[in-house]
Amino acid sequence: MWLGPVIPGIIIAKKKNRSVHWMWLAVWPGLGLWVVIIMSILKPLKVCSVCGKKVDQEAKVCPYCTTPYERIGKPEEKPKIEKSNAMTKLILLITILVVIGTILGIALLFFVNSIFTNSEPYKHTINLIRDNPELKEYLGENFDRKGMISGSISTNGDSSGKAVMSFKLKSENGISRVYVDAYKENGIWNYNKIIVYKKPGEPEAVNLLGE
Repeated sequence: MWLGPVIPGIIIAKKKNRSVHWMWLAVWPGLGLWVVIIMSILKPLKVCSVCGKKVDQEAKVCPYCTTPYERIGKPEEKPKIEKSNAMTKLILLITILVVIGTILGIALLFFVNSIFTNSEPYKHTINLIRDNPELKEYLGENFDRKGMISGSISTNGDSSGKAVMSFKLKSENGISRVYVDAYKENGIWNYNKIIVYKKPGEPEAVNLLGE
């Protein structure tokens, strides 16, 4: 999803006679957006009609083949309204890119969160919480997860994997914190720790592994 800025970046680069190869930097998450912003700020280049080299917009003579050609657009001669319009377009472009980047970032967060919620360790933990008499009495029937899940989860095919996660539960008695540490071996999830702290920062907890 972080490759979204590549297309507008290529369009801007071509319009300004800049190299589109700068957009290869977009393979690093988030860097493509900054390349597009910088590309929008850079001045356009012009192409020599003889040698085809790209040179500064204000050049009078091609530095590569010494072919003279007419100077294009002195900055001091440009009407103020043209400069104002250019700045407005730049601000609008940056705003659009920031909004797109924000949307992609939020979408990525929800995608990662869905990986956790659809995992076997998370579903198993929620079932244990619902079946535990002490937690059922403390949390009530209408508890729900609060906020995003933090941690990491990885699998190697169907045979092995590891999951470490923590998340909050909101209930009628406030906020509780859940910690899970699990590993997958021979296709089966095993659990080192599933603990529910009734209140964050306090020692009272329920060990759902029964140890």
